[in-house]
Amino acid sequence: MTQKYKLFQYCPVVDKVVPIEQVQRRVQSNARDLFIQDEMEPTRNPLNPKEVYTSKSKLRAAYRAAGAVEVGDAYDRGYVPEKETNHSTQKLVSQMKRAVIERLNNGR
Repeated sequence: MTQKYKLFQYCPVVDKVVPIEQVQRRVQSNARDLFIQDEMEPTRNPLNPKEVYTSKSKLRAAYRAAGAVEVGDAYDRGYVPEKETNHSTQKLVSQMKRAVIERLNNGR
């Protein structure tokens, strides 16, 4: 029996999309590779270009001290997707109910 579909996946070793059977897995050479590091490439602070940081936490502290909000840190600030989804769903349902009631009242 011939296979109708073929699965593909991105392979970081060869830096391209290849058939899933050819994906070469990276071997974890060190336990530190399993943790998110605080170190990063030298980065200029956009609020003060004279400052260059190599620590993520120190850069974020500088943002906070300046009163800036880092884009993409919603989870750190307590964002819960389920809560937002439930709230928006409830809002949509109540708007739909109001629209149906208005249509029924205007039709009489």
